[in-house]
Amino acid sequence: MSRRRCSPATAPPLEDEDLLQEILLRLPPQPSSLPRASTVCKRWLNILSDPQFVQRFRKHHGKPPLIGFFSQRYDVFCDFKPVLELPDRIHAHRFSMPKSRSSMEQWRFMGCRNGLTALINECRREAVVWDPLTGRQHHVPFQPGLQNALTGSFCVWHASVLCADAEHGHGHGDCILGPFKLVLICNGYKQAFGSIYDSSSGSWGNIFSTAIANEIYARRGNILVGNVLCWLICGGDVLVFDIKTQSLGVIEKPADNHVTIDLFFQLLRMEKGGLGLAVLSEQIIQLWERKPNCDGVVGWVLLQKAIPLKGLLPSRKPLVLIVGYDEDTNATVLSTGIGNFMLQLDSVQIKHIIKRNNMCIDMFYPYHNFYTAGRGVGWKWVELDL
Repeated sequence: MSRRRCSPATAPPLEDEDLLQEILLRLPPQPSSLPRASTVCKRWLNILSDPQFVQRFRKHHGKPPLIGFFSQRYDVFCDFKPVLELPDRIHAHRFSMPKSRSSMEQWRFMGCRNGLTALINECRREAVVWDPLTGRQHHVPFQPGLQNALTGSFCVWHASVLCADAEHGHGHGDCILGPFKLVLICNGYKQAFGSIYDSSSGSWGNIFSTAIANEIYARRGNILVGNVLCWLICGGDVLVFDIKTQSLGVIEKPADNHVTIDLFFQLLRMEKGGLGLAVLSEQIIQLWERKPNCDGVVGWVLLQKAIPLKGLLPSRKPLVLIVGYDEDTNATVLSTGIGNFMLQLDSVQIKHIIKRNNMCIDMFYPYHNFYTAGRGVGWKWVELDL
């Protein structure tokens, strides 16, 4: 019995270069997918290590997966904490913070967005936009006018970075090579000043200011809601910076909320893109959202949904603190006496991400990226805990 041979006009699917690339584009966006597929043969390796294919891969999948969290204790950077299971777990030592020139200089970690991180060095009076995957850095001296605008010597600096590429379907991953925006906030006595840096022009914009009753909570990351960056102010109010109009303002906390401990608050990006607030009280998370009333006036509304933590957390110790938030997945990071948990607020699914036997108040900053391949000098796959 003779075998049927393929017609010369129709090559097998995996022999068709264009069709093969379309198939490989649909591999899962997890870190181990492309490295493992690249071991099939040299042809696959050449395709998967092509920078153009990697760019298409990121654009096809859109949202990168959560790789892990950077953590910080007070103003001292701690380390990277991976959250993926094997074989996608990334070695923590894959990341190396920008080095300080002296022991007196400390980098303050401001948070991550679009695969980039923002750090501040107050001794040097500069911010750094850092790509943890490649190690690339973009140093930006502080806006000179911000320091001069203060009437007193007290000042705490805050920063936030975001990709400025508005192309539809843009896949974040090499954003430090393209245009980005850096927002710098200077929190003085009863005042806050802000300005925005555009990497395309290499220049700062105008300075804007607003009155502020308390300090911005220095250890809590900001969130992006539409075109507005939001910082939590000590006590529960919110400082907002509108990137489009480049204006600063303050939103007061809900009048019926009497919680005053900052580790019991967390700003949220709600499902429809609005600003929300999670308040932890007596092991119950209450959810608030900014909504218009019947007269069109926007204010805080207490949602019917509340999340009781009793029964979710396998801890007999009652103290629970909110120490982080992932705006892309709407998940909070909770600290307890037996470690850290990630709680997804929509589905109320919970995951024990770090185990320990004591309470820890390190702040957690989520890091999303397509960990496909190293993009430094020479091409090599990232290190995985395979």
